[in-house]
Amino acid sequence: MSAGTVKSLSRGLDVLLEVAALEQGATSTEVAERLGRNRVQVARSLHSLEAAGLLDRDARTRAYGLGWRLRTRAVLAARARLMVEGPRILREVVEATGVSAFLAEVRGDGAVAILEDVPSGLSWVGRSYPLYCDDAGQALLWDCTREELETVFAGTEFIAHGPQTPDGVAEFEARLLAARLRGYAVVDGESQPGVFAVAAPVKDFSGQIVCALHTQGPSERLAPLAASHGEIIRGSAERLSALLGWRP
Repeated sequence: MSAGTVKSLSRGLDVLLEVAALEQGATSTEVAERLGRNRVQVARSLHSLEAAGLLDRDARTRAYGLGWRLRTRAVLAARARLMVEGPRILREVVEATGVSAFLAEVRGDGAVAILEDVPSGLSWVGRSYPLYCDDAGQALLWDCTREELETVFAGTEFIAHGPQTPDGVAEFEARLLAARLRGYAVVDGESQPGVFAVAAPVKDFSGQIVCALHTQGPSERLAPLAASHGEIIRGSAERLSALLGWRP
């Protein structure tokens, strides 16, 4: 393969990755500005990627986005990497905090642990808990607007599972807004009495939240460590997101 071919391929991959990072799509001008490249060259790369079926172009906005075939494969690849890299990140969190660590995802109206590192050996994988009070609930719904929260919790009865379980969408949203300002969620006595957790969202290459990273342990011991554990969880979630291709 000639040096010119390698350089051309590299430029095309840069363009493809930039489009992948922009979930809402991007025009040739926007991609060129983000890459600091000549717009004509970028437009040619975009056209070639479209012709190859790797990108689609919106007829109305003229913005490019990932083609469905590539998107499907990218999602599968990100999922596979999550299952490979997730255990290592969880082990680091356990070593740094001394408490159980989990990766959880949304399934229906609940949150379900998909990976865990539990020193006690008691498994929580596969168990579903209501999103409104689960340790990972706020992190999993991190980017939701009030309208989206209303949709998510339409018909949901906010049953008190612990002394601090939110009593409705408004209280859940208030806690979510505070979590965003803090950079991580603090969940104390919501899923059950005396259970404390900190959580943060994990994103993939498209910016979508694919799961949440969280710890869990006794409130009495962990509440005083909320700030330090929160920073550990936020940093670990960001590292895992970067491994899945997310670029802020």
